[in-house]
Amino acid sequence: MSKLSNLLGKSKTFTIGDVDLELKPLKFANMDLLAKLDNPENRIEAMKEVIKITLKEAVPDATDEEIEQLGISHVMDISNAIAEVNGLKNETSESD
Repeated sequence: MSKLSNLLGKSKTFTIGDVDLELKPLKFANMDLLAKLDNPENRIEAMKEVIKITLKEAVPDATDEEIEQLGISHVMDISNAIAEVNGLKNETSESD
């Protein structure tokens, strides 16, 4: 591996509900989704895709149906965890 391997994102374990999830940061290939998050018209769909990508990596046997059925409170916790593992400012916590 090249010295770029030292620049790979570090995963972090979060407890969502009673489930421990090791979430990994998004990759260079996902930068288009980050740009869509800045656009209010695309934000919800982009965040759904970010959540799906992140959860599929953390839980490879998770189905799309399971992800679609997640409770909204857990979705908010997952969104906050994704923001944290990616070092992103999370807009949902600005009013806290």
